Amino acid sequence: MTDIPLTDFLYYLQALIFPERCPYCNNLIEPKEIACESCLNRLEERQRPLTGGALGFRCLSSFHYKGSVRRAIVNLKFFERTQYIPQMAVILAADIKQVYGEGAFDLITAVPMYKTDRIKRGYNQSELIAKAVGKLLNLPYLETLEKIKKTKKQHTLKYAKRKHNLDGAFQVINNKEIHQKRILIVDDIVTSGFTLGKCCRIINRARPKTLCCATLAAARNYYD
Repeated sequence: MTDIPLTDFLYYLQALIFPERCPYCNNLIEPKEIACESCLNRLEERQRPLTGGALGFRCLSSFHYKGSVRRAIVNLKFFERTQYIPQMAVILAADIKQVYGEGAFDLITAVPMYKTDRIKRGYNQSELIAKAVGKLLNLPYLETLEKIKKTKKQHTLKYAKRKHNLDGAFQVINNKEIHQKRILIVDDIVTSGFTLGKCCRIINRARPKTLCCATLAAARNYYD
């Protein structure tokens, strides 16, 4: 009998109890597959990765926020389908390596949530995405920012009001930990770029060596 590593054995045992599902159509898939064959073929036909900026800071996204990708992100964000995150993180990690290069960063971080919003949801999906990507890229996760002011949801505001909605909302936790570090900040979706851009500007006050952004998806018009 071939020896099976304990970690793999536990993984497959878990898969028997909680079968893997495709994030994009919810069909059953084999353990460690990132999507069903049909969805994977469609994903491979997409333009990837998408590259742009967030208030002057480089940003990449793996998907347009539409169709099956939008459904997957809505499910993981609002309906606790966090099991999709490792599968989607595989694609984002590959895109990060392609755009920014192997070994481009010292640490990975995420856009924070206001404390009561996080308690209400039970988790910060951006943090979970960042940790999953960090594991794939061998990057330590560091909580660099905290959100100190409750704000209106950016997507509910018109473009002109988004510019100032997040003023004074974020602060750096420890300047010394990020000074002269190469930092990648992650969010789930980029819509206008103001949220990531504001976070980057606050982090940039601590004078990191480099600072770039990455998201699972981008709003339809963001990279047009």
